[in-house]
Amino acid sequence: MRFIFIIFFTVVLNPNYSQDLKIKYIDSDHTYNSDFTDGQMLHSIGTHNIQILRANRSYPQSAEGLGWTYNHAPFLSYWKGYFYCQYLSTPMGEHSSPGISLITRSKNGYEWDKPKIIFPIYFDYHKSDKYVDVKNLIMHQRMAFHVSTNGKLLVFGHYGGNNGDGVGRVVREVFEDFTYGPIYFIRLNESWKGNISYPYYKTSDDKGFIFACEEFVKDPIKRIQWWEEDYLSSDSGKFYLPFKRQKAFTFYSISDKIKIGLFKSRMVNWSIDGGNTWSKPERSESLKYGGAKIWGEKLDSNLYAIVYNPTNNKNRHPLGVATSKDGVKYKNLSLVHGEVPVKRYWGIEKRPGPQYVRGISEGNGNPPGDHIWVVYSVNKEDIWISKIPFPISTTWEGTISDDFNNPSSKYLIENWNIYSPKWCPVIIENGPNGQGKSLVLEDFDPYDYAKAVRTIDNQTQGNISMDFYVESVNDPFFVDITDKFGKRLISLKIDKIDLLNVIEKGDNSRMEFILDQKSWNKILILYNSKMLEFKLKINQNEITKSISFLNKGIPNRVELRTGKYRMDRKIQEYKSNNQKVPGWDEPNSERPSKSTKIYIDNFISGNYSGYLRD
Repeated sequence: MRFIFIIFFTVVLNPNYSQDLKIKYIDSDHTYNSDFTDGQMLHSIGTHNIQILRANRSYPQSAEGLGWTYNHAPFLSYWKGYFYCQYLSTPMGEHSSPGISLITRSKNGYEWDKPKIIFPIYFDYHKSDKYVDVKNLIMHQRMAFHVSTNGKLLVFGHYGGNNGDGVGRVVREVFEDFTYGPIYFIRLNESWKGNISYPYYKTSDDKGFIFACEEFVKDPIKRIQWWEEDYLSSDSGKFYLPFKRQKAFTFYSISDKIKIGLFKSRMVNWSIDGGNTWSKPERSESLKYGGAKIWGEKLDSNLYAIVYNPTNNKNRHPLGVATSKDGVKYKNLSLVHGEVPVKRYWGIEKRPGPQYVRGISEGNGNPPGDHIWVVYSVNKEDIWISKIPFPISTTWEGTISDDFNNPSSKYLIENWNIYSPKWCPVIIENGPNGQGKSLVLEDFDPYDYAKAVRTIDNQTQGNISMDFYVESVNDPFFVDITDKFGKRLISLKIDKIDLLNVIEKGDNSRMEFILDQKSWNKILILYNSKMLEFKLKINQNEITKSISFLNKGIPNRVELRTGKYRMDRKIQEYKSNNQKVPGWDEPNSERPSKSTKIYIDNFISGNYSGYLRD
């Protein structure tokens, strides 16, 4: 009773908590169009979206080796030069057994090892006189990593759901060679009456491991993340949660004393004493997001960012980022990930879109550069990571001349937004004749595409040119020029190795140009958005008559894509309604064996007047 009164007095009556530290969105652009999967949002220029895991039931060797198709709730850390990603998995759907956690790592955030099982299936044996009933428990997790002050990397999981029940929380150490130590329980749920398959962490012979475990347990702000999985325990109010229950807690620091707490469903709170006591969670009405997770982070530049699904409903798309100078007032919302590919597998509660975002928690590593790295699932099926450069910019001023010859890495595609699935890589590599480097889009995925987007100067008149080499084409390759909302103004399609089409409304071909085979081709577009017209030149072939725009608008982005436009279509819930289509997990199963592969070079954009009438 005395403890409850102290907490009440500190949180509710302390006048310091009356200061306005409730985070809020203060800009006028916090809107999105739910008819489009990207919300018609401005792009966060230079963001890279990379697929870590592509689920595969029929050919599990192409995925994690199991063929499980529900993959969700990833977490991220950075330790001794490597990114580590942990996520949970079940064969088909949410909260269905059996369940496991897997872990993978990457040196650069782009190339990832094959995932390994870090916490296997937990078998609970209920014995009676007549039979033994084996019950498979699911894996659930609200946090995954802890980098201790003695240099150890711990990874956590929880056997049970988020309803307060289950066996308890487990822990093991990850070593530098990507092996790991034995599994221990670090906390047992008070309500659990079944078998215990692993020893308690204090029985370990490794004193450093015990120290790392106790360091986390004694940290009140970090262990708040555990409460949902054991809130039925008698000490839940003391050990876990110094405020009213909310889901999916995460936090960031404004100072040593001031901490900001974030939860699902727009609930926020704060602490002014380093996380020992907290204000009552409140709804931030100015933030718009549904029931998915939100992520907050302080960057090296002392700027702040939140990453979440900025919707007015329970949609889990798109994924956006907003920034702040003080960690409380946010603005400049922009797009991180707006793609919602077809859901390939049926499963319980497999909601479409990029969701359940998490970054690197304080103390769990700091990769080079002032970026935000976040992981999330798409359709609760595939695992993705995004690299978001800071400071964030959504506009480009001036000319552009990209020749792709200077990057030290095939992934260093600066100022381009890329969408790069496992089977649709977007990289820089040597050109087809070994001369210089080029931007390359390749696609051998029946259900997704590669995409690269360049934001350009928002001018009423201008020119766009590029060189391209068509090595193979089995799905149409598009060059789309869009306005700032993503509406297509100009659309060009290559659906044969030697043929380029100009698209009119209804995605029909309006006119054709013959391309040089096995050779570089140059395209030049001259546009006048006041007249809603453009001219086109392919190699030496020029259209003298102006062509009408598809829609009204001012060119803002150039989009290169190895598949049909899909942003405004109704999201397809499932591919198969739980009926396996033979071969559909296999690359090229529903198309010829050759992929679509296009090389891009010498991308130029600038202001130009005189070719089109004013």
